[in-house]
Amino acid sequence: MSNPANILSQLQTQLKNSSDLSYVDDNNIFLGAREGISQFPCIVLEPLNIGEVDHAYPKQRLTMTVAVVGFISITNKDKQIVGDATEKGVMDFENDVKKAICSDITLGGYAIDIALTMTAYEFVEYPTRSFSINCEILFEQVSSTRA
Repeated sequence: MSNPANILSQLQTQLKNSSDLSYVDDNNIFLGAREGISQFPCIVLEPLNIGEVDHAYPKQRLTMTVAVVGFISITNKDKQIVGDATEKGVMDFENDVKKAICSDITLGGYAIDIALTMTAYEFVEYPTRSFSINCEILFEQVSSTRA
């Protein structure tokens, strides 16, 4: 059993502990959007919605959608999208985040399943690139305690 705060915190911890993201400073994996991000690469976890998908008293199953947003700054124009062994492009970074999330789809037992449903890319100002992965997390709660 779990609650949304546990789910989000455990997702953050899983990303911080991932060897696939060893090049991302743990202090750059944030809960919630930030203004003026100046250290790259970084990851922002932003909850989007929660829906109750099944209810069988005394428990219910919920799906929480979290936007997992990654920002990277690459000055080498030829490596912005697809990097190489020494420099990560935005698609390499996105793939590493997906590997980190999928390394334990139960988030240490807090969740039942995770589905990565869509990725959107954004380019606002050179040399920064970003992606946003919609991450749907299925979990269960006890109705009376919401835990």
